[in-house]
Amino acid sequence: MKFVAAALLAVAASWMLAGSAAGQAAGVKVVVNGVDVPLAVPAVVFNGQVMAPIAGLFEPMGAIAAFYETDRSIVVTNRVRTTVVFWLNETAALVNGQPRSLPVAPALLGSQVFVPVQATFALLGAWARFDETDRAVFVNSQITGITPQVSAGALQVAVDATGPMQVETNVISNPDRLVVDFINATLRTQERLYAVSDAGVDRIRTAQFQVKPYVSRMVFDLNQPVEVSITTAPTSYLVTLQVRPKGSAPWQAPEGASKGSPLGRSANPVKVTGVSFQPDGQAGRITVDSTGSMDYKIREFMFPDRLAIDVQNAVFIPVKREISVDGTSVVAVRAAQFTARPPVTRIVVTLKRKLNYIINQSAGRLTIDLSTNTAARGHLVAIDPGHGGEDPGAVGPSGLREADVVLDIALRVRDLLAHDGIRVLMIRDSDTTVDLADRPRVARESGSTIYVSIHANASPRAAVNGTETFFLTPQSLVLAQMIQDELGVVLGIPSRGIKTANFVVLRDNDIPSVLVETAFISHADDELRLRDQAFRQHVAEAVHHGIVRFLAIYPVPQQAP
Repeated sequence: MKFVAAALLAVAASWMLAGSAAGQAAGVKVVVNGVDVPLAVPAVVFNGQVMAPIAGLFEPMGAIAAFYETDRSIVVTNRVRTTVVFWLNETAALVNGQPRSLPVAPALLGSQVFVPVQATFALLGAWARFDETDRAVFVNSQITGITPQVSAGALQVAVDATGPMQVETNVISNPDRLVVDFINATLRTQERLYAVSDAGVDRIRTAQFQVKPYVSRMVFDLNQPVEVSITTAPTSYLVTLQVRPKGSAPWQAPEGASKGSPLGRSANPVKVTGVSFQPDGQAGRITVDSTGSMDYKIREFMFPDRLAIDVQNAVFIPVKREISVDGTSVVAVRAAQFTARPPVTRIVVTLKRKLNYIINQSAGRLTIDLSTNTAARGHLVAIDPGHGGEDPGAVGPSGLREADVVLDIALRVRDLLAHDGIRVLMIRDSDTTVDLADRPRVARESGSTIYVSIHANASPRAAVNGTETFFLTPQSLVLAQMIQDELGVVLGIPSRGIKTANFVVLRDNDIPSVLVETAFISHADDELRLRDQAFRQHVAEAVHHGIVRFLAIYPVPQQAP
């Protein structure tokens, strides 16, 4: 592997030193979802694989990457929780803990980490191809599932993909058709024709309409004029089309659903057709099959440890399913109809000890990968409830104090981590004053390996609400994304994503550090949620699981106690 890195370095150096128009012309472009990625240094071709630096490479695919010098690992993760881990000068890789291999090992060239472009994007579920004529790697999202359903006179079409998509619509006459183009998307579904005969639509036809750039086309053959609306899910790559006869009443999502969520796309329940368990060492994989995309919520219970996956708006066709495992970590898996109105299917995993889990969704299937997280027990997690003592923080419309709310949430996170056997340092565990500069200092001097500051947001605009997570350094990016992923899935309020900020607690830390804004205490509804004990527990569980996911892939620094 050292020879590979040295050879690749020689190739890259020859290109980088050229510094001329001819040298630039010889370079290889990387085009991701139509974006010509501005690479930090030129890409190179080695053994038939395009190697490119990771900086900015994955963002157009809705993913992020970080390099950790401690164990020379590269971590790439996206918003549907696919996490790829590989190492410098090694062809071995892990995708959500499952072993994979790369055709060429990543390499450190100067200060830049180079990875094999086609192979890495393929592990994320994307389509990638090197075009020798254009001297470019083209990478696209893939459409993996199309699920049309009719309800209340409206047609909802759920389009599952492996990455973000740009959607354009156009109405064509003689004959009347609605054309929906998914730009920079590769069609990978088996079925290409869908009969509808309702909501003004006779049928839907799909095809790979164009290449260079790739365009997947969906044509609705119409029997009357229609209106179309498009929503996207903030925590997945799901696109939902709603088509209804022009002038008809807008379709209303069922109670509890939000526009753009998987549940919000249809009032008809999805049918869960099966649940299975496959052992894998000390843990295993749970597979949930259904007739369409599933909206789910995760709950963790203790005494005994249990993991509950609630599939919303779902009917469990087998009625009841019990799988006795009696393994090292997993006792049993049970599935049944949890509630009838609204219909919720619940899968309960009974555990002998707390396990880490990663959930992935494809068309009509959920997979829950369980794994032990004993490596996380070498870490010391600093939890910092913001404000306190003389500083109440922001105050809500009805007088709720930020300092009180975030302390309660932080203590819940502490208890969840402690139950996992993970050591926790509380920057404050009561309503006391801690100087801002002392917070990161205490974490540093105690040997903390990650730092999580918990806050409740505020805005002079009373209508602003939702959750967001801030970071500053590249090593903190993945931690921020994983925590925000969990908050976005669990809380049912807008996910405002991850953002950078030059906060003292982020700037003065040399370990992965984030600041979590749980909700807007200045927003009347968010303040009401923050008063609710169940909501606080959901926040704590989301933050906890994001931390555990990160610790599962982040090595314990050698200097840590």
